[in-house]
Amino acid sequence: MMEETNDEQPEMVSHEEAMEAEKEATQTSTFSIGSPTTLLPKPLAAPTPLPAFINMSLGIMGNGPSTPTVPTQTSPVSTPTHPKAPESPQIPHEVKTKIPEAAAEPQGFVASATAGGQSLFGWISNNSLVNRVVEKTKSSMETVITTLDPGMRQIIFSGGDISITVASTKENKLIPVRDAFQKVFGKATISGKDSQATTAAQPVGFTAGLKGAEDRIANLRNSGEVSENQTIVAVEGFIVEIIPDRWYELSCLALKDPTHGIELQMFSQPTPIATEYVMTAQEKTPSDYPLRWAGLSVTIGEVIEAAQPHIGHADWQMVLSGVSRRQSLSLAAQSLAYMYKQQLPTSFVS
Repeated sequence: MMEETNDEQPEMVSHEEAMEAEKEATQTSTFSIGSPTTLLPKPLAAPTPLPAFINMSLGIMGNGPSTPTVPTQTSPVSTPTHPKAPESPQIPHEVKTKIPEAAAEPQGFVASATAGGQSLFGWISNNSLVNRVVEKTKSSMETVITTLDPGMRQIIFSGGDISITVASTKENKLIPVRDAFQKVFGKATISGKDSQATTAAQPVGFTAGLKGAEDRIANLRNSGEVSENQTIVAVEGFIVEIIPDRWYELSCLALKDPTHGIELQMFSQPTPIATEYVMTAQEKTPSDYPLRWAGLSVTIGEVIEAAQPHIGHADWQMVLSGVSRRQSLSLAAQSLAYMYKQQLPTSFVS
């Protein structure tokens, strides 16, 4: 198919006509800028109303429908106008200052809550598992504290109704008794007072050992440093030939409680002694020694120290048997404290 040919030709403009048209346009623009009537723009047509759903959403956000404002230019520099904020509704003074009272809870609800709390705490206090956990935690904390600072043990476990005076100020006697009674009773006040026995320097036999412990208790009570009803524990070491040519060293622990009329005795485990040490002590004791019936004038510790200076007389039991005197006294004192607790009145212990 043949395309139609457009016969219309574009109109040609001459150079003179173009110059004249440009000159007229320049004069027209100069006239428009200098004329005061051109400052005001042509009036704008009123805006079309917004759709209904937009008015509804604006009413919800602004607590009421808002009408859009059309800015009008009155001068070349226009000042933006801010819409006036909606005023809050006027509330009477009485309504503003009136504080609503909280609704009182029903007495039944308070009673049930109180009963529930009491039942919860009652369950916790009466639950053996919870009590064991709490006691284990407390014991672990006390162990950590006393391990880091052994001096805190006396502070933590002192007090209570049990008061014991040890007839000695030596640590190897005082500390085992203190630890044992505090372990059995939980809390106990243990103090030491120096007291001497009137028996031989080295008692021989069970009777001499018990007599030395009782002498320490009697001498301390007669000194007036403790009250007449104070419970006293005394420790006295002695040697004994349990079987022929087999000598052992033991300690006698005696307790007297005048208030409850309790008297107890306990002996520590024996520590073997070489026979030559005993024979040396017998040789150094004078024949006219006035307390020869009770024992010897030279202690076994002094003889061992003279024979083996590197051992010393303070804790020779550890060198000879592998168990220190403090350890053996601790077990004996624990048994003594347990027997004492069994004989005390129930009301006094609890």
